[in-house]
Amino acid sequence: MIFITILYIGLIFGNSATPAVYSSAESGWVTNLANSFMDRLGLGFIRFSEGFIRKAAHFTEYTGLGILLTLSLARYDFFAGKKRWRLIPAGFLIACMDEGIQYFTPGRDCNIKDVLLDTCGVIFGVAVMALMAYVKERKRKA
Repeated sequence: MIFITILYIGLIFGNSATPAVYSSAESGWVTNLANSFMDRLGLGFIRFSEGFIRKAAHFTEYTGLGILLTLSLARYDFFAGKKRWRLIPAGFLIACMDEGIQYFTPGRDCNIKDVLLDTCGVIFGVAVMALMAYVKERKRKA
């Protein structure tokens, strides 16, 4: 599982190394897809902006990271049980490195708000896994 987590981090960093022209084109495509989907549902009055899609992607990407970090490292005593919160600084450091990569990528910028959003995604992913472990434990005891 650690190998998959490392590959996932590589995917995140690869996305950050994508020049703005290509990144914006990808975000625009997803925005159009999401808006078309809403139209098909008869909810065309709900429109997504490219900015919203980009922020949602940040949060979702890092929620996945929080889940993978938990699956990879929670079996080690330092991160086990109620100590899962110790995974959050790792997510924060990865988010900082991610934004650092964007600083050197043509047309991209380094944004502290994205680091905070990414960290919130990690917290959410770790919380989801903690909730799942809690529910599993309660069912086991019942």
